[in-house]
Amino acid sequence: MNPVYPQFDTIETSVSEAGNAQLTFSFTLAPETIYLQGHFPTAPILPGVTQLDWAIQLAAEHWGMATTVKTIEVLKFNDMILPKAHVTLTLERKRENCVIFRYANSQQSFSSGRLIYEATNA
Repeated sequence: MNPVYPQFDTIETSVSEAGNAQLTFSFTLAPETIYLQGHFPTAPILPGVTQLDWAIQLAAEHWGMATTVKTIEVLKFNDMILPKAHVTLTLERKRENCVIFRYANSQQSFSSGRLIYEATNA
């Protein structure tokens, strides 16, 4: 199944202070986003599983990472992503088999974690 992403306002590539490849996706969460339907009907929030899936799928599309991960470490959901929220998703490729993700805006961190992939034998 292909993910349905939000309409990205910007997509930027950069290098972190540590010299790692970074991707930054900025968007406003549209109230009609399919993933908000039913989660929860009277108070919709972006599900954590959707946040994980977007990070995994975008890393796969842009860096050729696998679409499955071995483990997810230091996973934190600090605050809810509500309809109309302005959000920046940052992906940082720490190592060949490790991607860190963070959903945030200028006021708060929504969620973050570390995706660990199977080691490659390259």
